[in-house]
Formats: sequence, structure tokens, C-alpha cells
Amino acid sequence: MVPSILRLHDLPGPLSLSRLAANGTVHTLDPDSGYWHDHAATLYGRATIIHRIIPFASSACALTALWVWMGGDFPDTLDVLSRSHFRAAQHGHRIRVFSRQVTMRHLTSLGALSLTDPTRTACDIASLFRDDAPARGFRGLDGAVVDLMDAYGFSPDDCISLLDENPNMPATPQARAFLVQVGRCYGHRHGAVWQATAIGRTPREEDIP
Repeated sequence: MVPSILRLHDLPGPLSLSRLAANGTVHTLDPDSGYWHDHAATLYGRATIIHRIIPFASSACALTALWVWMGGDFPDTLDVLSRSHFRAAQHGHRIRVFSRQVTMRHLTSLGALSLTDPTRTACDIASLFRDDAPARGFRGLDGAVVDLMDAYGFSPDDCISLLDENPNMPATPQARAFLVQVGRCYGHRHGAVWQATAIGRTPREEDIP
């Protein structure tokens, strides 16, 4: 079987990995490993890659789950749900642990990988902005979240409702402001003005950086 994660010891020489990366066959994770671009082109292939990288008994969430659902650029961190702490990087990527509780209805499986479903993934991404100014991450991620919504059939209101019904999820002004920006992008794409009814008001200009 072709391994989902390619290591130097799988190859005939130390330069083979860099050559495969140079011709676009492999995406390198660190100097000693990478994954096949063909594997990353499918949902199941991406799930298999992440399952091989993240720690045992953890679930992918946030930006890592977004990559599984949608593909694109590989995330800088490995975002997981776990009660453990991991100091060592995996394949050159820091593990970012979220210890929050998630109900089973918001977790799903793709092959052997456990991960958050698309709606919960979008909410987790919104909650990333609780410590930083939202403007640092709005541009680019809002469109990626709307792509996720369009691909899997949910809306910004679904995310805001999930924030409201889940007391264990950080429901901060920054997270809501991010979802307001997502809602504007969503409404623009669908030819309508999205009203932030679940927040109790329409978006204000100062919500948008």
C-alpha cells in the first residue's frame, strides 16, 4: 500500500523527498516527511493524512478540520480536541489543544479519523479570535468559512445558534463579530443582505475591520 505519510526512510535517498516536492508530487510537512498531493485531493485522503499525524485518541477541529473538509493550504498548527497536553511537534507542526467539551452530535468520523462536523468546525474557527483582535484573521478566513457553508449546507445563523446553545463554547464578542463578517460575505455571495437576527441587531460598520 502507498503510505499516506511519506518519510525519508521510505525513499531510496535523502534527496528524493525534495525532488518529489519540486515536481509537485509531494507536499513536505518538514524536512523528513510529506504527503502525496493526490491523496490530499480527496476528502477521505485528507482524513487519512490527518489521522496519521494527530495524536492518538484526539479529534481534529478548527483549522485542521477545515482542511479535511475543504482542502487548500495545509494548516500551520494541528488543532485537536483532547484532555492531554502535547509539547512535541508532529511533522514540524505545533499541536494546538482545545479542551472544551463537544457533544457527540457535533463529532463525526471519516474512516478512522474523528473530527468536528462542518457547523461545529466553523464555530470553533470563530472562537479562535477570543484572544486577538478579530481584524488580524478576518480577511481570507471569512471566505473560507463561507465556502464551507456552501459545500455542506448551513448558514451563519446556524453557527450563532450553536454558540448560544452551547455554554462550554467561548461565545465572545470577537467570535460573534467574526460571524457577522462571515454573514456579510455569505449574503453578498447569495445576493441578499444578511441580517444578524440571532445576535439581536443588524451588523454595524464598526464590526468590520
